[in-house]
Amino acid sequence: MKKLAILVFVAMIAVSFSSCQKEKPQSVAEKFLSAYVKADFETAKTVTSGDALEQINQISNMVSSYPEFFPTDASYENLNCQEIENKVKCTFTMVQNSEKFDGNYVELEKIDGKWMVTTLGYEGEELPEMTEEETMTDSTAMQSDSAAMAETQPVTE
Repeated sequence: MKKLAILVFVAMIAVSFSSCQKEKPQSVAEKFLSAYVKADFETAKTVTSGDALEQINQISNMVSSYPEFFPTDASYENLNCQEIENKVKCTFTMVQNSEKFDGNYVELEKIDGKWMVTTLGYEGEELPEMTEEETMTDSTAMQSDSAAMAETQPVTE
């Protein structure tokens, strides 16, 4: 009976020590990414804060309206986390239809003693932003182009 009581006591201590341990940044990133690639945004939200939470809310709303927007066969690989000052940056490769997309990352920060994903990002080539001038049609430019086209002579062979 004494051995059973000692065994139970040791088991209770082991459980209490494991529950007291804080989650490590890499395990939080894994939890987030595993949920994200499955479009399980409710689980992803449990480990996000700040800008990342806003992004997940926007993606979640978009997917609920347009389910085809989000790929069903996405996964991730090569998760690599490094501590930089008071943050942790985890880079990873997204995989979709056997295509691999490098340069993805999440940043984590401690918020109220817990590691949370605060930034989602991509380090690849940035898409150029169009200015308002570029998106508006310039009618004077179109007129001069039309006039120039009218002045050209057809090529004869």
